[in-house]
Amino acid sequence: MRKRQVPEELIEQATAFNETEDEAILQARKDFKELKAKYDETIKEEKKKVEEAGGLKIIGTERHESRRIDNQLRGRSGRQGDNGESRFYIGLDDDLMKIFGGDMITSVYDTLGADENIPIQSKMISNAVERAQKRVEGRNFSIRKNVLQYDDVMNVQREIIYKQRREVLDGKNIKDSILSDIESSADEVVELYLSDHTVNKEAFVQEVNNIFAINIADKVNNLNKEEIKDYIKKTALSNYEEKEKAIGSETFREIERVVMLKVVDQKWMDHIDAMDELKNGIGLRAYGQKNPVDQYRVEGFDMFDEMVANIKLDVVKLMLHLEKREEAVRREQTVQITKAAQENLNSINVESSTKKEEQAPKTNTTVVNNGPKVGRNDPCPCGSGKKYKNCCGK
Repeated sequence: MRKRQVPEELIEQATAFNETEDEAILQARKDFKELKAKYDETIKEEKKKVEEAGGLKIIGTERHESRRIDNQLRGRSGRQGDNGESRFYIGLDDDLMKIFGGDMITSVYDTLGADENIPIQSKMISNAVERAQKRVEGRNFSIRKNVLQYDDVMNVQREIIYKQRREVLDGKNIKDSILSDIESSADEVVELYLSDHTVNKEAFVQEVNNIFAINIADKVNNLNKEEIKDYIKKTALSNYEEKEKAIGSETFREIERVVMLKVVDQKWMDHIDAMDELKNGIGLRAYGQKNPVDQYRVEGFDMFDEMVANIKLDVVKLMLHLEKREEAVRREQTVQITKAAQENLNSINVESSTKKEEQAPKTNTTVVNNGPKVGRNDPCPCGSGKKYKNCCGK
């Protein structure tokens, strides 16, 4: 079909079984069946000769670590009920035998003084190979099981984050969630800076201003901790409602979703990198008689809780520092005026350049392509995902 210059897309569809009403695909499937029937008839005599000779014979030059691979190779000799057989050869110096008992068998035959060119057919060797394969498979299974235990930790965290993202992408109203985050953030900041043991008022005033856009310098000396919490919450919630009225509820809901999605995506990517770093070094905990998987699970969820707290703070900070600027309208008007002026300027330039071309003598100029050279089999620069020869370079 390629010789007939049938497009690759139609060739792929020619062997598919999905329902379609596309005439081109239906014709391609018809052509494929006709060609298959034609070549089946052509090789009929050759197939008969192969069957009479005993079918396909598979010769394996080694035994693999996995019995599954050996069985797959054996299965090639009897596809769909055809005749065939398989035979595997292995040397005592092959990797599988060297690692798992080959030296012992070699020493036995050296003691007996057997000729190394004499083929050995012994159940003992076959059993040794099979035991070696079982040990390798058991080791690989333990490695996969260990990897899955680490992946289970990330899967739980991934489900939580993706659930939140789906809610945002589906257009869920997250106002109540953000208002709750404002209140809980106020409690956390006050408890952090105004605890019973340490009081850092200057840093506290700066942090409140950075997160909640509230100047609390004149309040921090006159109010107790609980009163400061209530003041921050009431002021922040009041400012939030004012911003919503100024911008408009519908637009404000969309801004909430955009901000939430942006912050979640950024924090989640940073968290994935941090979890990879933790996983790379967590194995050293085994020297301290600690289970690396358990330590990875505990520390991983501590990092996840920290990420969630940072998401909440960043969303609160961005939303409470949001401002509506009137300059946007004037900038749009400026663009329109500039565009109109540019059109007039372009018309003047076209007229003047036309006059110059009429006056100046025509000369031959060489067109120089400064863009990158695209090969026939390279991806098309238009972004279609197809090869250049099958798209814009067709």
